[in-house]
Amino acid sequence: MLRNYLTVGLRNILKHKSFSFINIFGLAAAMSVCMLIIMVIADQKGYDSWQAGKDRVYRIQTTGKNGSRMQTATSALPLGDKLRKDYTGIEAAATLVRGIGGDILYKQQIASGGGYFADGNLFRVMDFHLEQGDARTALDKPFSMVITADLAAQLFHNEDPIGKTIKFNNTGLLPGGPESGNIESSYGQFLITGVLKPNPGKTTLPFKLLASFSSMPSLAKDTLLSYTPNDWNAVWNNYTFVRMEKGHSRTELQNILDRISDQQYPKGPGDQFAFKATPLSDLMPADPISNPTNIAMPRIILVILSVLCLVVMLSACLNYTNLSIARMLTRTKEVGIRKVSGATRRQVFTQFISEAILMSLLSLLLSFLILLFLQKMFTGLWLNQFMNITFHYTPTLFLIFLGFSVAVGFLAGLLPSIYISLFNPVHVLKGLNNLRFFSRLTLRKVLLVVQFCVSLVFIISTSLIYLQGKHVLNFDYGFKKENVVNVKLYKLENYNRFAQAIATSREIGAVSACSFLPATGTNMSEMIHKAADKTDSLQTNYIDIGAGCLQVWGLHLVAGRNLPAISADSDDHYVLVNEKMAAGLKYSSAKQAVGQHIILNSGKDAEIVGVVKDFQFLEVMRGIEPLMLRNRKSEFAYATISVQGKHLPEAVAFLQETWKKVNPSTKFEYQFFDQQLLTTHSMMSDTVGVLGLLAFLAVVISCLGLLGMATYTAETRRKEIGVRKVLGSGIPSVVFLLSKGYMILLGTAILIAVPLAILLNNMWLQFFASRVSITPWILLGNISILAAISFLIVFSQAWKVSTANPVNSLRSE
Repeated sequence: MLRNYLTVGLRNILKHKSFSFINIFGLAAAMSVCMLIIMVIADQKGYDSWQAGKDRVYRIQTTGKNGSRMQTATSALPLGDKLRKDYTGIEAAATLVRGIGGDILYKQQIASGGGYFADGNLFRVMDFHLEQGDARTALDKPFSMVITADLAAQLFHNEDPIGKTIKFNNTGLLPGGPESGNIESSYGQFLITGVLKPNPGKTTLPFKLLASFSSMPSLAKDTLLSYTPNDWNAVWNNYTFVRMEKGHSRTELQNILDRISDQQYPKGPGDQFAFKATPLSDLMPADPISNPTNIAMPRIILVILSVLCLVVMLSACLNYTNLSIARMLTRTKEVGIRKVSGATRRQVFTQFISEAILMSLLSLLLSFLILLFLQKMFTGLWLNQFMNITFHYTPTLFLIFLGFSVAVGFLAGLLPSIYISLFNPVHVLKGLNNLRFFSRLTLRKVLLVVQFCVSLVFIISTSLIYLQGKHVLNFDYGFKKENVVNVKLYKLENYNRFAQAIATSREIGAVSACSFLPATGTNMSEMIHKAADKTDSLQTNYIDIGAGCLQVWGLHLVAGRNLPAISADSDDHYVLVNEKMAAGLKYSSAKQAVGQHIILNSGKDAEIVGVVKDFQFLEVMRGIEPLMLRNRKSEFAYATISVQGKHLPEAVAFLQETWKKVNPSTKFEYQFFDQQLLTTHSMMSDTVGVLGLLAFLAVVISCLGLLGMATYTAETRRKEIGVRKVLGSGIPSVVFLLSKGYMILLGTAILIAVPLAILLNNMWLQFFASRVSITPWILLGNISILAAISFLIVFSQAWKVSTANPVNSLRSE
């Protein structure tokens, strides 16, 4: 019986080629984008899936108290040790510290990588294994190092790495992000004590090397890094991972963390932090957080993509439903004869649902071809060089795709199959006009309104996504970014020589230095309070700058004066604040803030000498927050230079030539500020492209649905139009007659879709502090687009029917 159903279904697909093509293409396009998102989600959820007992592993994150929205993946340095010693139920706790990443030198070979200071507890918490060396002792002794197999192959080739001594130059390479650094210092010699096995899958904790935790005190003595093992306020560079014993829950761990935070951060003027246990399995897809261990696609982007794909799929299913109803006109007598011959309602339903599933399976084959194109496009995105999303076809994934296809076919064919199985054979054989379903056409109107709604929501969403992306990429940061060159210093002493050498050139407008560049994804913060009232505190961000930064970046002083032109190495006596910080300290005006004193986290007293106009120093997704501009030369990491706009190549060549003269042992590495910001926001641009493509496919699919419904209307009213033409009706009146109902339904859809589109788009726009507004002009423009597309589709079918010879439609009467 099933074979007979499939044979009849295949014959009908071949008989109605145009309808079949629209259905198969629509379903295939929608299924391909859904399958792409399924594979992206599978990739993101696959992180650490190979870790044994991952359901008992947690990363301890730090959040702010007292209304602070601060959240970072890092935690206090002493936390891991306290958890191990003072609390039960904890199988192991590992502490990792950032601060080691750079060049490994062995004989004439050089390899680069970033990692962490750690000890053997890491191998008890996480499922990392050594292919050479003993994990229990590899990181016990000072200046021991474990490296990946890739680094070992680069450095030692066929030699045994264990026991080899290497030289390590720290350049600040990051373990889990883009390989960039801005320091240069020798950490001395390390002994290779282990080689890591390649991980069987992706991890949220990537690294290329691990140095023994016990090396830090010696490096700190040589002032190569900061090491404060008992400082509970040092929460920015350390990661804590915990493995709970079997039978102990996340709630127990969170209760322990709450007790610790209450003990270490009592209410008062100091920093107020709390700790949060986050399961390893919940780290991906990622929520926005400071200091992540890896670069990942934000969870909100995946949610938006998933919802969008589901709506695309719904639109394609509606297409099938619409076109199937239209095609029923040619198959009602077939159903009537089958029922008269003894076919039951269940058999008729099974026949038509089998055809729908067959259509969906054929679409699945085409969708794989489209999916290959989408994968190639996706892997070519700029953001993927950091997120490294890969697509692996597994038997489980194929089964998911097959089940998804069957589900789509069942959903798309459910409504037509139910209705056609309900037909009374007597009425069917008398003609369509005797069918209440076709005479009232209630379902047709509902489906058409839904189709209009889907189309309009997608068109509005597409335009808003484009406009928001354009707004982000053309965002006014409030500072000058054009013709500004930023040069990595690597060593602090490189700055003075370089700045003096270029200051007198006509190619240079101004030169200064800073600790990091605003709006590029880096931020530092601390708790400060008023000197006059220690209970009045504020969590504020800070950047260390030279006085010349105001000129280089074009920052405007609202009140007061600039920082001193020349500062001592650790000068922290004077600070500038932005308007947001002045308001946060409850000063009535910028002028009132000038001359006031604040107490920094270090305990130093600093005077506010000026207030600068607010500018966007954080990512564009975030709003303006309190900012303090400090003046510590010891923190400088970048030279920032304003160059003449007419001679940029000559100016850059001059900078490079001068750098080589005054700093011959350090490489010259620079970027234009506007290009750095553009690179920072390339992920947003790629996301806009992906969302735009999905929305475009959805609109195309929806338009195919409109074409199917217009064809349906033309088929059902062909004889009526013939009679009207015989009685004298002209082509314009016939076109108006066929279009009038669509315009009424379009108006109904607009009343439903516009509020829905506003609601849905406001939900994702809320994630952007600076966002476009949904104006009436945007809505009217998109409504006009839909109205024009709909009219052209309906007009094409109406014109076809109105110009047909009425003899052809009436000869059977």
